[in-house]
Amino acid sequence: MKRQFLCAFAMLVAIPLMAQENRTSADPEDGKSLQDKIQNPIANMASIPLDYNLSINNKNSNILNLQAVIPVRLTENWLLITRAFVPFMNVPTTSSYSNGVGNVMFTGTITPAKEGSFSWGAGPALMLPTGIEGLGFEKFSIGPSLAALKQSNGLTFGLILQNYFSVAGPSNAQNVNYLYTQILLSKNLKNGWYLYSNPNITADWNATNNNQWTIPLGVGAGKLITHNRYLPINVKAGVYKFIAHPTDADWLIQAQATFILKYK
Repeated sequence: MKRQFLCAFAMLVAIPLMAQENRTSADPEDGKSLQDKIQNPIANMASIPLDYNLSINNKNSNILNLQAVIPVRLTENWLLITRAFVPFMNVPTTSSYSNGVGNVMFTGTITPAKEGSFSWGAGPALMLPTGIEGLGFEKFSIGPSLAALKQSNGLTFGLILQNYFSVAGPSNAQNVNYLYTQILLSKNLKNGWYLYSNPNITADWNATNNNQWTIPLGVGAGKLITHNRYLPINVKAGVYKFIAHPTDADWLIQAQATFILKYK
């Protein structure tokens, strides 16, 4: 079964590649349009994404992620893209449900200010515990964050990579060694529509072998809405199948609305 899903995901990657126009060089506007910027997590764009995740199992879990993305110009040539991430969680426990705020995450990514078809950035990532049992790690953790992506002819593909290591917290709490990755894959269509697959693949290296990985594979569709009375809004939704999950969850349904506050 896992092999079938991996083959399906490989086809998902290949289809937009084959769908590109037959060009020998990238469009000079690649990476500069708003439709490209919404696919670029380190673009020079201030926004507030609201992201809802429903993991389907015998007991479903619900997570609403509130984010704030604020770019800061460091020099003429460099930007700092700050991203704060606050999850509001409703997750099952052995007896009932646990509710509250999970680990708060913050990244500061330094990236070149010059826009183009290739983007990259690096910086620190921090994870703060909130002290609520069952809603994440209990130690303050830091680590590196790296991002790289290519945009050409409406196609975006890239990767975000982070790994957190605990540095402070209760001595009786589990140490943290946690990998977070996000695959960036999308294809722009007409009238602001696009197809995408952005699975978050994680690994808790300190967990037992059968409980280390969370791997969802799937696809979604979205639309950039610019013709309204207010600021642009990006909306999208996707369905993923878990091929690995520490609680044996089957499906993941995602929906996101991003309110774009400012962009160059």
